[in-house]
Amino acid sequence: MFTTNQTASQHIGSRTHQADATAHHDDPDTGHRAWVLLDGIGDREHTAAWTRSAAPALAELAAELGDGHAAIQRLRPAFHTERATMDYPKDWPPDAAAIVAVLTPTGRLNITWAGDCRAYLAERDRVQLLTTDHNKATEQRREGRWPEPDAHDHLTSSLCFLTGVVDTVTVDFDPRPDLRRLVLASDGAYLPHETFGALPPPSPDGSHRHREGSGILTPLLAGDPETVARRFTDLAVRTDPAPDGPDNASVLVIDLNPTR
Repeated sequence: MFTTNQTASQHIGSRTHQADATAHHDDPDTGHRAWVLLDGIGDREHTAAWTRSAAPALAELAAELGDGHAAIQRLRPAFHTERATMDYPKDWPPDAAAIVAVLTPTGRLNITWAGDCRAYLAERDRVQLLTTDHNKATEQRREGRWPEPDAHDHLTSSLCFLTGVVDTVTVDFDPRPDLRRLVLASDGAYLPHETFGALPPPSPDGSHRHREGSGILTPLLAGDPETVARRFTDLAVRTDPAPDGPDNASVLVIDLNPTR
């Protein structure tokens, strides 16, 4: 069993709108706890408004089902129906990269995602990357190629991409009484830190091999959760080397405290 504490931080970066959104829901009937982070695609008001409503809906259903994968697949058709009633430029429908974390009453942690939001797990001052990006950069790594400069921006899956892949990884915690810190992050939050070596990069072949081993030592995630969340987004925006300016940066820091 775990007690949990979650802290979110967001920075608009150089964008006009904050298109990312976070949500958390505890289901009193199932005992499942769910956290969601959406990275809205594009810098548009209709996307920002949509992610703010989609994130809590996804968190509530994931906590009810205890399954982020099933929640995404169930909501995809509903999101498409909803989009048909919205007023937006037809070449820019609202959409987002999405990541969902569900903690069961037994302490099993399921991470589900579509797109390039990421999950990191910090234990004993070391952090591991748990997810694999759904984008062209991952495809090029699997082909043994160095990713092209804009490959990361070309997603191959998303929350509303009906046939896009949805992946899940499961973490079964051993009985050690240590604090575990789960971090869910948008690409605007994690990419600058990865560039400067503060977070582990994806594996060369685009697989989940990077989940093995003890992770890398990083001071980025050390400290109280409020300080860590704020530092994560603020530093990302200040150090983002993107030529068009820093992206929206959003992070959810979730502390999992084992109880006896």
